[in-house]
Amino acid sequence: MTASHAGEQSARWLSNTFRIDPSISSITLLIERETATTPVVLIRPDGSKYYYQDHPDNVSWAATANRDVITLWQPEPGPWQATGKINQHRGISLLSVFEVQLAPLPERIFQHEVFKLDAELRHQDTRLDANYYLKDLSLRAQLIKPDKDETSAFAPVPLVIGDFADDGTGLDAYPSDGKLTAEVLVDTLPGEYLFQAQISNRVLARTHEQPVLVYPMPVTLGFSTPDANGKWQMKVTATSDLLPDSLVVTGELTTPDRQSMAVSGTGANIRLPDAVDPGNYYWQGRAFATTREGREVQLNLMEQVIRVSPPVSVATAEIPPAKSGFSMIHLLAGITLLTVLLAAAWFLRKKIIGRRKNTPEQQS
Repeated sequence: MTASHAGEQSARWLSNTFRIDPSISSITLLIERETATTPVVLIRPDGSKYYYQDHPDNVSWAATANRDVITLWQPEPGPWQATGKINQHRGISLLSVFEVQLAPLPERIFQHEVFKLDAELRHQDTRLDANYYLKDLSLRAQLIKPDKDETSAFAPVPLVIGDFADDGTGLDAYPSDGKLTAEVLVDTLPGEYLFQAQISNRVLARTHEQPVLVYPMPVTLGFSTPDANGKWQMKVTATSDLLPDSLVVTGELTTPDRQSMAVSGTGANIRLPDAVDPGNYYWQGRAFATTREGREVQLNLMEQVIRVSPPVSVATAEIPPAKSGFSMIHLLAGITLLTVLLAAAWFLRKKIIGRRKNTPEQQS
């Protein structure tokens, strides 16, 4: 049987032998084994063997407890054979033409923007069965900063911003429908990047790439000082990239005693639950808005800590002037008292001197 570009074939024939014709430039073998068995041995048309632990660079090989996924680039034409404990019902599937399909990102995205992305692995017009082809494999979304230093010996390290899943959890609508979904958070500095979605173990060697520009976060938050009754607000500022009337903020405020309260609102000032206790308040949430180009965006608002100090009473605020007046009065009183004492001492001394002059001893 011949593996062709037309589609997939299942090999359940004698000795698990299949033929690759000269037109094939690459092909992937999906080999189902009995549970908890060792990887197969792949025999080339010339009789030489490929092993899971020993194969050339033009072969990628991933193995699980019951499956081998092998990709051959520029394979030798002719009859090939796989030997091992191969499942009699699923056997070997050959796939020659497939690709990752992903809706393109906007060319202009924002720092801390959140996306829902859907990806599919397709063979021509057919979405592939995730249970069979993608089990134990995963698609990963990442950003790569272009390396402008051509003399550098180190390649840029990709920044992983999301993982795709087909398990019906999170943003994924239906499990095992072949449509993989990821929530992507652009948590990076503004600048020029290459967006890349690819199968993480690279066995299938399929990648979607697109250049993107990450613009600065278009929303900033501030918090007013609570008044004597604990009333305060969150101040929301948006750049000209967003339509001001479209901004909606939702989130959660956590009090110093760890009570969480939901907060939502629109406009530049959003009222917060009363700050009845002093201490650290924690805010985290998301903003939803429309750009001037009409694109709906979702932005992650990072956690902020707001320190609320105890209120200062009016009586306490009047203490400094009262202390100043009190000190002046005491100073004047002290001066007056000192004057009286000096006068009394002078009068007493004069009286004593007068008495001494009138004694008999003084007269004789």
